[in-house]
Amino acid sequence: MLRRLAPACLAGIALESIWIATWTLQPLRDNSEAFIALMLAAFAICICCFLSIPIPDRLTTILVLAFGLAFRLTLIPAPPDQSEDIYRYLWDARVAAHGIDPYAYPPSAPELAPLSATAIFPPINSKPHRTAYPPLSQALFRISYSLFGERVTPLKAMFSLLEFLSVIVAWRLLIAFGRRPEPLYLLAWNPFFIFEFSHSGHSESLMMFLTLLSVYLLHRGRRTAAMVSYAGAVLSKLHPAFWFPLFLRRAGLKAATVGAAAGLLLLSFFFTPSSLISYLKSLQAYVRLFEFNASFYYLFVFLGRALAQQSWGQLAGPFLAAAFLLLAALIWWRFPMKDECGLLHAVFWVATADLCLATTVHPWYLSWAAVALFLFPYAFMTYWTGAVFLTYLAYAYRPVYEPAWVLLVEYLPMYGLMAWEILRGGPLFAKLPSRTG
Repeated sequence: MLRRLAPACLAGIALESIWIATWTLQPLRDNSEAFIALMLAAFAICICCFLSIPIPDRLTTILVLAFGLAFRLTLIPAPPDQSEDIYRYLWDARVAAHGIDPYAYPPSAPELAPLSATAIFPPINSKPHRTAYPPLSQALFRISYSLFGERVTPLKAMFSLLEFLSVIVAWRLLIAFGRRPEPLYLLAWNPFFIFEFSHSGHSESLMMFLTLLSVYLLHRGRRTAAMVSYAGAVLSKLHPAFWFPLFLRRAGLKAATVGAAAGLLLLSFFFTPSSLISYLKSLQAYVRLFEFNASFYYLFVFLGRALAQQSWGQLAGPFLAAAFLLLAALIWWRFPMKDECGLLHAVFWVATADLCLATTVHPWYLSWAAVALFLFPYAFMTYWTGAVFLTYLAYAYRPVYEPAWVLLVEYLPMYGLMAWEILRGGPLFAKLPSRTG
């Protein structure tokens, strides 16, 4: 038994050493090269485990999950110095706790000046812009604020727990679909998921959990509960709304109607007509004004400057949005979905198209698609979850600057692998046998 567990134990200890080492690098933005070296080393260990260390029984699975939990617990107390988002979460909750609609004013508004005398205010980014976080995420912000005040660690722990629960649901889905558990490494030990949700505490983990839960419930035949869970995913991060036609195809109109009704009921608690309009304007501003780590969008901008000596950014945005809707429509109506596995596969490709055609791709956004890696271990998406750490080099510059070589190293191999896998009709990684095969 010990011989069988030894490889996973040694790899787990090596990964834990890496996470402990990140504590010696604070603040991470001042030690970007060392931080990225550690993350790439952790990523390499994760991939080696996925490809070479089998998970033959339940005991080994429990060991992998236990190490995954330990990695996350190690990072929860760490200061989230690669992202300021969690301070915005707490600010929204602070504003709501004082009886003010968080969607009504941006943090820099004079109306909120009396609330700015707090330690969470200076780190907030995008102070001139209203919040863009949907109602269900706001509910969790407020729960944490009411229980723990302005402490960062408890809110990080909440989103870390939700991400780890996503890993547990992924494990149950692997069992339900008769797959071997080795792809759990791509979630449980992948430094991308561990860092973004246990170190930085991003709220996408709520969306991940509710999305996988909805797929699991659909597989169990609980269509209404599944669509309520899906509605929660939409109300925690709006991008899953693009997946609605897929869930409608699989769950049916009756269950989808109940889920939509549950979502509208929650919306009614958070929005007045005026605050809803303000919120939509805020979303529009984020899409129009912000750009980071884009691929096709940056290509359009580069071509405009090289060929016409002008920026094609304003033209590229609407064009890429139209291209995304066209691709999404093709997937909605033509992608084969014989079961819930096919549903998650279609969701993966819609989310991937969303990321490829977006103007802003912060590292944690990859979770929209990468959460499906345990069933569809595409090499391009696996590579992307490692290469995306290079984008943190941008924050080592004052002001923020994105080196061109980072974008090339991130995107050229990623798109090359994607093209190869699309042409061959599946992931480049060898297909793992089923439990029953």
